[in-house]
Amino acid sequence: MKPIYFPFTYISNPVAEALHTCFGKTIVYQPSSKTIPEEIHKLAERGMLDIRNPVKRDEEKLSAILKEYHAWANLHQGSRGLQLDFFKAGRNKIPFFDDTSASQIKADIKNITGEITAGKEPDPVFNARIFLSIAQNFDMQNDKIVQDMASFETDRMNLIKSLKGEEETSPSMPGYGDEFKTGNLADYDHLIPERIAAWALLKCCDPMQCGDEMSGLFVTSSRQAIDYLLEKTPETEIVFSFDAIPMVKNQVENPAKWPKDLMKYLEIVAESSRPLKCDHFTMVPDALKCETKISLSLYLVPGVLPLEYFSGFSRFDSTCVEIEKDRVKFKNTLIGHIGFSA
Repeated sequence: MKPIYFPFTYISNPVAEALHTCFGKTIVYQPSSKTIPEEIHKLAERGMLDIRNPVKRDEEKLSAILKEYHAWANLHQGSRGLQLDFFKAGRNKIPFFDDTSASQIKADIKNITGEITAGKEPDPVFNARIFLSIAQNFDMQNDKIVQDMASFETDRMNLIKSLKGEEETSPSMPGYGDEFKTGNLADYDHLIPERIAAWALLKCCDPMQCGDEMSGLFVTSSRQAIDYLLEKTPETEIVFSFDAIPMVKNQVENPAKWPKDLMKYLEIVAESSRPLKCDHFTMVPDALKCETKISLSLYLVPGVLPLEYFSGFSRFDSTCVEIEKDRVKFKNTLIGHIGFSA
């Protein structure tokens, strides 16, 4: 079993490192095989991510729409500024999820496709992929801004210490404090329900819902996403919470044993008809010491199949694959939240 990252399709290096420290290789969904960020490819090449592209149809059509949209965005007020306005404008509805929004985008990008015509039924999966693709680009740009600010802060601190005759500051993850601001900027916190709905729809289209490739564990770096899910599913139970997991360097080259033990334990919990409690599970050896600490909280939705759970958030249940309960390995859904400890 591999954990699945949600509800984002872009993942920054520090988040990927944190996930790999706790779980090993993590699955990340992509709305299109043609728009996978270079950073995601590099993380996959390092053995940290497993890239999954559940929907492969209409790739050229999606690429054309995104290309024209970004060209139009850059022409008007800059890509990031327009995308921020686009997200803010969707405060009370899911972008691309109805006829009105699809028609509006059609008008905005000057009828570039000619395929979204009046009276034609919208394709919710395709519209969700457009939304996730734009969100992905927005997240990637935000991460670049955070990295630039972190680099500037490191240079500033080193300059100050140099003037004082002190040693240079450590370059380890500068300015990230709580790195997960990268995915949770206040500008679009209100879009967490929309992000989850779009991501869930993409996840429900994954043909690998059964067998060895399926998963019962879903992990996010967004506190807002966890709070939203807990609010919508009050039957959710806490399994455990750890505040100071050591983030050891070179985990890919020298993997620790305890993440494998953790995943074996979580697989038992996800499979069990009577979920076990984590009374005696030791998260990490006390001997592991390092500067960066990770917090990890695990929640259980008892008696709810993973596909069944997320199909309830997709808002388009009829488009999801049918749930063959006799072939489903995991009887419960596990939700995790990962962050950096203070």
